[in-house]
Amino acid sequence: MSGPHFLMKLTAATKAYDRTSALVGELIGHYRIESLIDVGGMGEVYLARDERLGRKVALKLLPDRFTADETQLSRFKAEARSASALNHPNILTVYEIGREGSRYFIATEFIEGLTLRASLASGRMNLHDALEIAVQVASALAAAHETGVVHRDIKPENIMLRPDGYVKVLDFGIAKLTELWLESDLGDPATMARLQTRPGLVLGTGHYMSPEQARGQTADARSDLWSLGVVIYEMIRGIPPFSGETPSDCIASILTTEPAPLSRVLPEVPLKLESILQKALRKNRDERYPTIKEMLADLRNLKEELEAEGSPQTKARAESIVSKIKRHKRDVLLTLAAAILAAAAFAYSFFFVAPAPLPNEKSIAVLPFENRSE
Repeated sequence: MSGPHFLMKLTAATKAYDRTSALVGELIGHYRIESLIDVGGMGEVYLARDERLGRKVALKLLPDRFTADETQLSRFKAEARSASALNHPNILTVYEIGREGSRYFIATEFIEGLTLRASLASGRMNLHDALEIAVQVASALAAAHETGVVHRDIKPENIMLRPDGYVKVLDFGIAKLTELWLESDLGDPATMARLQTRPGLVLGTGHYMSPEQARGQTADARSDLWSLGVVIYEMIRGIPPFSGETPSDCIASILTTEPAPLSRVLPEVPLKLESILQKALRKNRDERYPTIKEMLADLRNLKEELEAEGSPQTKARAESIVSKIKRHKRDVLLTLAAAILAAAAFAYSFFFVAPAPLPNEKSIAVLPFENRSE
């Protein structure tokens, strides 16, 4: 890439870096910013230290465009508070939703680890790891849905993998802010047209968008279920089931095409998993699983079945059964061979060997007659 376009992008990136770097060391609320973690569409995330409790936190600073409208902000706060009340080992803990001057921030627990997106950068996952992550994410969604909280933006960037094997789902309630902003500020058709034809602008989330979200309809719990199905597919195959060069192309793929069956590309994929994904990725949400709980149950059952098949105990039992079958076959063959030999011996003696006289059998000797009348 060269020319004015490259220079513009480089200048913008440099300005963003300078701005975020300037915040290092600053105190926002009672959180001291230490370093920048990430910059995304939902704001900047920093590693900070809670000066009161002496613990590390992740501090997300929300963009001004999302907090300018008081009505939107009020609705967001209500949902964010509901999300912060969630208490589940697979859901990121929210400590505080606050404001410092004109800045709105969310303080959460700091997770040591990497995102699922970073993990997938090195290639697709094995079936066991993918199912382990899927079960934990589905468990988090089940807990959230029970309280009426819908995530709306399940994707690899919002799934954190800890070194100890725990999975954390991020940004519950945050996607609501984007949804509200899109409803109000992007109502202009010309603006929407520009967004849909700019490559890469919203493509990252677009891959995981449900058909109803792509049509601009309200998302519900079944939308999360669809997005999880897309994530599972991508973990196992290495690429998402729906794609396109622009957001419009990606949306068209979501609305009109069916993903290639995993078993066609990867023969080792169980048919039961194929069935789970087919049900999760129904275009009509009424045809998907009624709730995430049913999908979670199927994922857990499949995981347990595969683990049982691969366990040493199961292998030992299988080998024992095979050994018994072989031993039984050998015994049957030996018995059959003995029976055949006995039958053959009997037949030979009956037809070819003359029977010897019995010891107690009486015999009569017949002598020549002599003529004594002469």
